[in-house]
Amino acid sequence: MADQRFFDNTGALTLDRIAEIAGARVLRDSGQRTLTDLASLDAAGPDQLSYCESVKFKGALERTRAAAVLVAEPLASFVPVTCTTLVCAKPAVGFAKVAHAFYPNPGCLWPLAKPPVHSIAPSARVGEGAVIGPNVFIGEDVEIGRDCEIAPGAVIGRGVQIGHNAKIGPHVTISHALIGDRFTIHSGSSIGQDGYGYIAGPGGHFKIPQLGRVIIQDDVEIGSNAAIARGTLTDTVIGEGTKIDNLVQIGHNTRIGRRCIIVAQVGFSGSVTVEDGVVFGGQVGIADHLTIGKGAYIAGKAGVTHTLEGGRIYGGFPAKPVEQWRREVGVLSRLAKGKRNKDERDGGKD
Repeated sequence: MADQRFFDNTGALTLDRIAEIAGARVLRDSGQRTLTDLASLDAAGPDQLSYCESVKFKGALERTRAAAVLVAEPLASFVPVTCTTLVCAKPAVGFAKVAHAFYPNPGCLWPLAKPPVHSIAPSARVGEGAVIGPNVFIGEDVEIGRDCEIAPGAVIGRGVQIGHNAKIGPHVTISHALIGDRFTIHSGSSIGQDGYGYIAGPGGHFKIPQLGRVIIQDDVEIGSNAAIARGTLTDTVIGEGTKIDNLVQIGHNTRIGRRCIIVAQVGFSGSVTVEDGVVFGGQVGIADHLTIGKGAYIAGKAGVTHTLEGGRIYGGFPAKPVEQWRREVGVLSRLAKGKRNKDERDGGKD
């Protein structure tokens, strides 16, 4: 369910209307005729819609408490009897279309019914000792703690909560976010923007509404021009004490553990899980839906394409234990050198 501090729900939809929007047919009707929201399989409640696209989520489908679920025909038999089964050729596309109907403007920084007329909304609450520079926008129902510093040109969207002793640099944008104490973010960075979510189809790329949040715990520091996308249905999370360098990209639904170090130009795809104490060298790239174990160290420019165990050092592309990577580089270097020497000898005989 989307956090109503950040998103405007346009109201309930009937089951027939949902089926029409999604291009689905009702295979089994549980009797729930009106739905008020949507959520992931694990989070959905008895008046909400969810979907299942793949057999790898069969367990979550069998456990779901959703009122209705969009599924492809082969998965229909796994839908609980308490759910209405909506059969759809492309459940993810159908779900995204319904999400647009519930939330037509998910990225808006202010309530649609109350466009801003003040730089600092009257409903915003700013703690004692806070210093706010010129040309700062603070939206409806924002909460900012004591002794914070907000530099010129910053934009803080509606509903955002920021703890005490935060330092927010020039031209920072924060939306759809809940942030802890002693938070520092440097100039030009963005938190809470849309995740990069699209579904390819014959008509082009269909936008998936991003209805999650960003949760940032205490003592996090973020460098300049970094970008942290909000979640799609769940949250993007940055753990306590993690330090993030300049020009880092963190995709939607990624969960970073506590006290991690992320050096410049690291890029996380969506739905990555990073356990506590992981260190990333510069320009590391991480593919989606992977887990990196506690205390791992990823050398600069590595490409992580599969889940990695904790407590080890990795390097190369694809990333592998550094001892193996160095051996392979050494062997390749010797082979190349041998080939070069042979070519030189052969050339000398001609």
